[in-house]
Amino acid sequence: MRKLIFFLCFSVLILIGLFFGSINQQVAELNYFIAKAELRVVDIALLFLLLGFAIGFSLSLTILVKLRTKRWINRAMSKT
Repeated sequence: MRKLIFFLCFSVLILIGLFFGSINQQVAELNYFIAKAELRVVDIALLFLLLGFAIGFSLSLTILVKLRTKRWINRAMSKT
């Protein structure tokens, strides 16, 4: 239930940001290593926000899996 409330609050904040950001139509050029793209400033901010969320989530998930496998191995070793 707590995760659902967190997800809903996060989604509402993203939607509010998009509504306020839709007022600002300023375009900025985003240079990649290979290509260029012209995006609205709001889209760039959202892109980096979601990218940071995905990187943080994946790092947290790898640490969690590592700890759980270490605990599982220790428990299996203690039984033998």
